[in-house]
Amino acid sequence: MVKICINCNAENLEEALFCKKCGSKLPTLRDIENERREEQEEADRKWKEEVAKTKQRNEALNETRRNEGSVAVYGSGGEGSSNLPQTRESTLHSAHHDNYTPPARRPRPHHKEQKKKSQMNSTTLIIINLSVILLIAVGVLGYFYISKDGISINNTLQELESDKSTPQEEVYGTFIDSDKKLMWQDDLDSKKQILTWNEATEYCDNLFLGENTDWRLPRKDELVNIIGRSEIKNISKTAYWANKIKYGSSFAWYVSFSKGGGADYEDIENLNSVRCVRNY
Repeated sequence: MVKICINCNAENLEEALFCKKCGSKLPTLRDIENERREEQEEADRKWKEEVAKTKQRNEALNETRRNEGSVAVYGSGGEGSSNLPQTRESTLHSAHHDNYTPPARRPRPHHKEQKKKSQMNSTTLIIINLSVILLIAVGVLGYFYISKDGISINNTLQELESDKSTPQEEVYGTFIDSDKKLMWQDDLDSKKQILTWNEATEYCDNLFLGENTDWRLPRKDELVNIIGRSEIKNISKTAYWANKIKYGSSFAWYVSFSKGGGADYEDIENLNSVRCVRNY
C-alpha cells in the first residue's frame, strides 16, 4: 500500500509522514477513514432526503389518482361523455361539480366459493376436452379407407393441419394479440377498476372471463407492446399496474396509455387501473 500526496499526486511509502516530492504532510490512516466516513454520512443524508421527497410526491399523486378514479367510475355514461376533454384539470373540475352519488361497491366473491367455482370450471373443461378428443378420434377413423396399397391417412393429416392454422376466436370483453399469443381483458372493469398493486394481483388471479380462469397481472413489456392498439375499446385515464421492479420490492411498474404516456414505477400502495392478460 502507498500514500498518495493530495498536492502533487506523488506516490510515497506507507510509513512516510511527508511527501518526498513536494514536502507536504501526507494524510494518516485515521484522516483517510474520517474522510470516507464523512462521505458515507453525506451520501446517507442525501438518500434519506430523496426517500422522503419520493414518499411525499407519491402521497400527492395518490390523492390525485383517487379523484380521477371517482370521475372515471361514477361520471356520466351518456353518449356525450366520450367527447369530454381528457385533461387533468377538466377531470378534477367534474369531480367537484357533478352531483353523482356513488353506488355501493360490488362485493367480491368469497375466496372459497371462487375456488370451488374454479374447480367446477376445470372439471367442465376436462369433460369438454375429452369429448373433443373422442370426436377427433371418430373423425380420424371415418377418413381412413382401404385401397390396394393399404390404409391411407393423407386426408386426415391435411384436415388436422388446417385445424391447427385456425386462430382462436375472440370472446366478448377481450382482444387477442396474435403476434404475442396473448388474450387481453377489455371489458368495463379494465376501465373502471382503481386498485392498489396487491388488490390488482388478487383481482387477476380470481378473474373469470371468457370461460377462462388463468388470468394474471401483465409484465411491463407486455403492456408497453399494446400502447396505441386500435383493438382496445376501454382505456382508463389513470395508468395500469404491471409487475414489481424486483422481487420483494415495495415499488412496481405502471404503464400509461394516454398521449405521450409510457412506463414508470411507484409505491404499490398507490392506486391504478388493472388490465389482466393470459397466454393462449
